Amino acid sequence: MPKTTPEPNYPAEAAVRGVRQNGAVKWRGAEIYVSATLAGEPIAIEETENGGWAMRFYAHPLGFIDEKAMKLVRRSAAPTRPLGAAANPS
Repeated sequence: MPKTTPEPNYPAEAAVRGVRQNGAVKWRGAEIYVSATLAGEPIAIEETENGGWAMRFYAHPLGFIDEKAMKLVRRSAAPTRPLGAAANPS
């Protein structure tokens, strides 16, 4: 096991921000809460195809920035239907 985690390989066009001790990053003059667990870690903010902004830590997506509310909107990884719902129609 390496003693330290390797630096993330974010693309040059990504805006890299360090997560502050309070769990937030500074973005366009506002603080956006990400996670206190990531304090001190670099995260990437990348423009999406539709002009929005996505946040990630290494390869792990964190969510999208809601620019009106200036907060991180997380996308649920949970399925929209219970597992097996398509196979067992009621």
